[in-house]
Amino acid sequence: MVRRFPRQAAAARLHLSQPAVSAQLARLRDLFGDPLLLPAPRGMRPTAKAEQLLAPLQASLRQVRETLMTHQDFDPAEAEMTLQLACTDYTQAVAAIPLITRLREVAPGMRVAVRNLEAARLRRQMESGEVDLALISPDSAPSGLHAHPLFEDRYVLISRPGHPAWRQGATLES
Repeated sequence: MVRRFPRQAAAARLHLSQPAVSAQLARLRDLFGDPLLLPAPRGMRPTAKAEQLLAPLQASLRQVRETLMTHQDFDPAEAEMTLQLACTDYTQAVAAIPLITRLREVAPGMRVAVRNLEAARLRRQMESGEVDLALISPDSAPSGLHAHPLFEDRYVLISRPGHPAWRQGATLES
């Protein structure tokens, strides 16, 4: 049996990484000016402030769940909305343009606003609603955001037959 530490177990339940859970907990601690959770013999125990926040937060989550459940009949053909999409020039050509073309067919009321991807600002842009989705390479994606691989890409080198680079062995560095 693998022994999990409290934040690892919480991260697994939330489908997030342990560092993402730690970062969110640090934000909540700053926001409420309280440690919220303290080490205990068996995991963590809530502080008095955390206990005080429990009932209102549960009520809010219940209301969010109810709202989501009553609006599950999303029909893209009837949707009237703008999707804020951040991407690079490359991902715009490879993925965004085909997406927009398809959306015009199945969701004529949806508009897509394409923004230049700024990886350093992406988390803040998503939290503020300035960006809804981003097409980004996995190595530059900010941790803690939900990510789903769309495709894998691979580069090839093309030259004329007999090019001198091939005799020397072409590498990424050269």
